[in-house]
Amino acid sequence: MDSLPQDPGRVEQLARLAGFRRELYECFTARADALFELCDAVLCAQGPVRSAAELSLEPEFRRGHGSVYGALAGGQIDTGRLRRLQVAAMTPAAAGDPLMFGIDVTPLARPDAVFADELVMVQVRGAGGDRYLPGWPLSVLVGVGWGSSSWVDAIEARRLRPGEDHVDATVAQVTDLLGDLAATGRRRPADPPPLVMLDAGYPATDLSQCPGRPAGSAAGAAAVRPGVLRSRRPARGREARPAPPARAAVRAG
Repeated sequence: MDSLPQDPGRVEQLARLAGFRRELYECFTARADALFELCDAVLCAQGPVRSAAELSLEPEFRRGHGSVYGALAGGQIDTGRLRRLQVAAMTPAAAGDPLMFGIDVTPLARPDAVFADELVMVQVRGAGGDRYLPGWPLSVLVGVGWGSSSWVDAIEARRLRPGEDHVDATVAQVTDLLGDLAATGRRRPADPPPLVMLDAGYPATDLSQCPGRPAGSAAGAAAVRPGVLRSRRPARGREARPAPPARAAVRAG
């Protein structure tokens, strides 16, 4: 329609969004249509999603409620491809600044999921004090910007299996992240090493000498800093930026 003016910047943004959605669809290797519409339904829901069946009532999900459960039970996702897609879409760092990431374990309480597999007791913090409930611990990896915004780029939430050590999971996530950065071209050889921030609960010695880690997995390629952020004291703004990667306390590898 010639009568409608087109903003070149908006057209480019819509093209990037369309490309991202195409790649997202390709990440679903079984029940792709239902899983894709389920994602749209979650994003477009008018309020909190309290049950899977409610999503079938959203206009974006054009199937019956049985397809919701079918997608969740029988759908399959190429998690490696999905993680690379998230890495490729993250906000780039300014020239001369390293890409910055954060990893931490967070609980997903499932007290009503009586028949769910591999539940463990997780610590849930609240105004009335800490509680221990059945659930799953998730090792969450996000991209963090240098500015004062509290928004992050979600990359991966990896569920820890019963008996799995969170340090081993962290090392695996950093190793996979470095491969994704190289595969997507988000980090070039001349760029500074990416900075991975952890809280004080991660032992620096175990991270640097983890026996179960692949040899040379992250040698010299990422700076890992346990204890960069303290509880209730988030870094804000460029004046609170961490030390340069060359002075990192622990280097992966």
